[in-house]
Amino acid sequence: MLLYLLRHAIAEDSAESDSARELTPKGMDQARSIARVFNQHSPQVDRVICSPYARAQQTAASIMRLFPELDLTLDAGITPDGDVYRVMDAIESYDLQQVLLVSHNPFLSNLLSLLVDGTMESHRPVGNATLHCVSMDVVAPGCGEILYTLEP
Repeated sequence: MLLYLLRHAIAEDSAESDSARELTPKGMDQARSIARVFNQHSPQVDRVICSPYARAQQTAASIMRLFPELDLTLDAGITPDGDVYRVMDAIESYDLQQVLLVSHNPFLSNLLSLLVDGTMESHRPVGNATLHCVSMDVVAPGCGEILYTLEP
């Protein structure tokens, strides 16, 4: 399985709530840029799963242009404080080959650390509009390998 982990692009500092924060103009440019860079890798994605937060959905909208046949699946479990173990179980149950998650930190940093290092203690950073491609035969702690990292 290939799991693509994409953090949202740069968002405004504040809004009426954290979930309502939108991308800045620079963030919109970043989202379009990472979509172009990702497209150069000719990805074949089976499902795109996104946080319901505005900034993640705006970032995902740029990526969704690459996969017009797919519907965007919103998942409240991949918000900043999401449960990485629950998400790993869900991904394993999908029985898909390539899944793209569009989410936030610390969730993505925790998930990436757990998949690759077997522990969240390694604190692997995931920058804004950065995509990590993780390959694994089994969705389990320490079973992933980063194939590549893309930045806008």
